[in-house]
Amino acid sequence: MKKITLICVVLTCSLTHAELPQFDKGPRPKDFNELKKYYASRGLHITHKKIKTPVDVQQTNDLVYSQRHGHPLHIDTFVPEKVNTTQTVVILVHGGGWKKGDRSGEHTKAAWFSSRGYIAVCPEYRLSGEATFPAAIHDLKDAIRWTRSHASQWGANPDNIVLMGFSAGAHLVALAATAGPEAGLDLPDSQKRSSSVAACIAVAGPSITNDERALLDARKPGSNYQLFFGGLPEDLPEIYERASPEYWVSGNEPPMLFITEGNPDAHKAIRSRLDNVGIRNENFNLTGGLHSEWNWEPWFTPTMEVTENFIHSVFMP
Repeated sequence: MKKITLICVVLTCSLTHAELPQFDKGPRPKDFNELKKYYASRGLHITHKKIKTPVDVQQTNDLVYSQRHGHPLHIDTFVPEKVNTTQTVVILVHGGGWKKGDRSGEHTKAAWFSSRGYIAVCPEYRLSGEATFPAAIHDLKDAIRWTRSHASQWGANPDNIVLMGFSAGAHLVALAATAGPEAGLDLPDSQKRSSSVAACIAVAGPSITNDERALLDARKPGSNYQLFFGGLPEDLPEIYERASPEYWVSGNEPPMLFITEGNPDAHKAIRSRLDNVGIRNENFNLTGGLHSEWNWEPWFTPTMEVTENFIHSVFMP
């Protein structure tokens, strides 16, 4: 992929949308039930965002994009009658700690994108209870290839594929964007077909899996890291390194947007490396929420608007 000159772009919410909430000083909510009560006492209503698929969008569920040991892997597609001028496909990758969740959790975002003329697809991938790393990244890369092979028939540009992932899905999209053929994370029969993408948006997931914080989490009993990687970091140091998006930064990455939760420096290491090799990267920080707040208002709309602005800036600078 051609190296992209670093460009500084300020990402802001739509001026028509309310500012993101902020926590007051003192104890903070521990879960979403507490969060809703916390803001209700301050006059702010927290709602789980749900959007139906528009009538002019063809939603097709349960298409098979690959087979793994007799297990079909499915993908859901949202194709509008009129594709927008960017001719872009957005692949939405669900989270769930690599061990739970499913693609239907991204249907509201797919409906949002398709209502604006984007094609959106939501792939399944194998969870840690079925197969450990690198199974999930093999699956995502195959989903990218399948999407590229179908883009033209949907009216999209096969080169205009955007990855957007959430939590554990954010880790997978960041890894898919950074780990090229040199990473050895492609199945042998897939290497002749490109899994490159034009842009990547990682929402609140790890971009490094072998730093001090990740390793501390990995050593906790029942850690999602242990389930996903198949063991402790002391026993599998090469796996923890190989799975780290930050490790693979080479200068061949697409533009990347990192959406953080309260800590804009959460991706400092990978963003520094991207800066050093001249790859455009941006950050947008969600405040006043808990993990997964991007699925709720008042965070959902700013998250999606910032993402759309970023996509437009990539394809229509």
